[in-house]
Amino acid sequence: MDALSGVVGTLVDGSGRPLARCYEATSAASRMIGLLATPDLRPDEALLIDRCRSVHTMGMRISIDVAFLDAEGVVLRVLHALRPFRVAAARGARSVIETRAETLADVTVGERLQVNRSLDAERLPARR
Repeated sequence: MDALSGVVGTLVDGSGRPLARCYEATSAASRMIGLLATPDLRPDEALLIDRCRSVHTMGMRISIDVAFLDAEGVVLRVLHALRPFRVAAARGARSVIETRAETLADVTVGERLQVNRSLDAERLPARR
């Protein structure tokens, strides 16, 4: 993923099913830029933005799925196919997961998502 750190783990749903290879926006700049610097985002990639309760899609060319998580990783709000030039937020959110549209299709409010740093993120198909 451009302008971001390497893979930090695998995003898994409440049943432990791998959803995506997960990257983390660690710097203030990468948190602000988010997915703007990743025009080639694949369906098996996700971005974790910690200390975040709102996102925007200004300047993006693709729709994204967004899950707002509380401090325990419980989904407070999930938006499917958030179109470019939109703003979204969730009260009480501690972090956000952004993915390509449809990656979080089966994720629901109340479900727990986590980045499992012990799973081998390379189990997912290799990036082309």
